[in-house]
Amino acid sequence: MPDDGSLSGATTRPVDDRGQSQPKLVFDKSYPADFRWVRRAIQNATDELRAEGLSEETLGSVEIVLAEALNNVAEHAYPADATGDLRLIIRRRAKALMFEIRDRGKPMPKGRAPIGNHPMTEFNQHDAMPEGGYGWFLIREIVSDLVYDRHDDENFLVIRMAIENNT
Repeated sequence: MPDDGSLSGATTRPVDDRGQSQPKLVFDKSYPADFRWVRRAIQNATDELRAEGLSEETLGSVEIVLAEALNNVAEHAYPADATGDLRLIIRRRAKALMFEIRDRGKPMPKGRAPIGNHPMTEFNQHDAMPEGGYGWFLIREIVSDLVYDRHDDENFLVIRMAIENNT
């Protein structure tokens, strides 16, 4: 049956081979990989997602995940004396957001995303409290799935985050 929108004025998105609708592309932009531009990328992305009708609670989680992941690119992917870009792509399904972060910086250590153990699990009471290490823990606590890959000198971090269908 053709999708001409004639049934109750609605249209449907194409379906995959499992009968699921294809995710909707919500955001696809590139930015310089530095902290000033990361902040702008996060703001632009959350503005687009707010227009999609996501709750403020969900937007807060999105902001945490994107801040941690994108700031890691800005801080670790490129040498301090080199510039590079990052690309943020966001797709939406009814009950999930999919973030794809791409860059051409250095690969992640050991070719995989950090496990993200809570920094306090290895804390000795006689040591100073760890200053960093919470980012990957926070990301993994919030998201449903996370996959890292590198292909043709490009890093791909793909994150899936469950959301309430509130539109």
